[in-house]
Amino acid sequence: MMKNKFNILLILLFMYYPVIAGQGSAGAKFLQINTTTRGSANAGTMVARPGLIDALSYNPATTATLTGSNFVIHHSNYFVGMSFDYMSFTYNIPAFGTVSMGLLGLLSGDIEETTELQPLGTGRTFTANDFAGFVSFARSMTDKFSGGGTIKYVMQNIDKLTASGIAFDMGAIYKVGLFHDMTIGFSIKNFGGDMKYSGENLQQQIKLSDNIFEEEDVRIEVTSESYSLPISFDLGSSLTIPVRASDQLIPSIAIHNIADQAEFLSFGLEYNFGELMYFVIGHGNLNGMFDNKGSEIDLNGNMRGFTGGFGINLRPVFNTKSWISYSFEDHKFFAPIHSCLLYTSDAADE
Repeated sequence: MMKNKFNILLILLFMYYPVIAGQGSAGAKFLQINTTTRGSANAGTMVARPGLIDALSYNPATTATLTGSNFVIHHSNYFVGMSFDYMSFTYNIPAFGTVSMGLLGLLSGDIEETTELQPLGTGRTFTANDFAGFVSFARSMTDKFSGGGTIKYVMQNIDKLTASGIAFDMGAIYKVGLFHDMTIGFSIKNFGGDMKYSGENLQQQIKLSDNIFEEEDVRIEVTSESYSLPISFDLGSSLTIPVRASDQLIPSIAIHNIADQAEFLSFGLEYNFGELMYFVIGHGNLNGMFDNKGSEIDLNGNMRGFTGGFGINLRPVFNTKSWISYSFEDHKFFAPIHSCLLYTSDAADE
C-alpha cells in the first residue's frame, strides 16, 4: 500500500512538476505519451512514416496521402492505475487535403486525499486528469513533399485546480526515394503560450491570532507560477525494404529534442507480412540503452526502454478493412505500459 502511494506521488510529481518547481519547467507532459500502438511499438519513430493514421500525432504531414475516412481508438494501461485514451478521425477531400480531428486524455482515477494532520487519509478522494482536443490539416504539395499542421486545446486538472492553453504542431515529409524509398520527416510539436493553474485550491484561510476566541481569519489566494508546454523537435527517417512477395521490412529512427529533457535517439524495426499482419521491436532511448544506473530516478528520456507489438488485419475474418493491434513499452522504474488499438477505414484498396 505504501509503495503504491509512493508511485502515485512520483507520477503526479512527473506529470505536474511545474506546479511545484515553478517557472522554467515544462508541463502538460501527457502530450508526450505515445498515442497509438504502432507508434508505441516503434518507440515513437513515426515522424517519417507517411500514409498512416497511426502517425498523426507524431507529424501532422503523415496523413496527407491517406484516402477515404479512417478512424482509430486507442487505450493504454498507464502507470500505477492511470489510463491513457486516444481517438482520431481523418477524412481525405480529393484535390484539397486530409482533415483530422481527435481527443486524448490521461485519467488518474480516484486518489485518496491525505494531509499533514491526517496522513492515513481524510476519507475524501480527488482526481488529476489531462485532456486535449485537436484539429489537423495535411496536404501533398508534390508527389514527394507533404506538409501539415495541428491546433490543440490543452487542459489540465488537479482536484479543483485547472489550467488551459492552445498548442500548435507543424511538420513535413519528404520522400527521397533514392534508397529503398527513403523518407525524411520533421515536426515541431506543442508550440504555444504558457499555462497557469487557477481555482479554489489556491485559496487558503489563515488565522492571524492564536486566541481561539478571536475571529481574525483572513482569506488569501496563492498565485501559481506559469509554465511552458513541452515543445519538441523531432527529426527522423524510414526505409521500406522489399523482402519477398509483398513482405516489407521498415526500419525507422528519430532524434527527439524536448524542452527540459536530454536529447535522445529512438529506433523501430517493423516487419509487414503483406496486408495480413505486422510485428515490431524498438528501443525508446538508444543513448541510455546500456545505462542501467538505478541510484537516481531520471525523469527524462532515460526512462524509456525496449518496445514491441503486433497488428492483425481483420479482413479475412470479418470482411472489413479493420485492424487490431497491441504494444508494450518497457520503463526502467515502472511497470511496462500495455496498449491496444482498433483501426477501421473505408478507403479503397490500392
